[in-house]
Amino acid sequence: MQLITLVITVLIALWWQGSSASIACFYGGGIAIANTLLQRWHLISSATQAKSDAGMNLRKAYRCVLERWVLTILMFAVGFAVLKLSAGPLMTGFIVSQLALLFGNFNRA
Repeated sequence: MQLITLVITVLIALWWQGSSASIACFYGGGIAIANTLLQRWHLISSATQAKSDAGMNLRKAYRCVLERWVLTILMFAVGFAVLKLSAGPLMTGFIVSQLALLFGNFNRA
């Protein structure tokens, strides 16, 4: 769901603002997708290693949150400082991809 939404958003950005905006939008969505993949990896790891150990599950949950924050901040820093991407399209890609994750999970519940 996130990937489909990101592709549509990138195509709209390409049509509306050009290639530099679409690249920034793609990068922003990539941050959200990397975040989701890291969370998924931690969930699978926790299910196989911690099983029903509540203490270990809690430690893994805190580690997951910490790693996701660090990854997100580092990727934003690289996007803004190193790659010099436009803030608006980058944030748009990130927000739209995060909303796709939110509403995708909301529909499953």
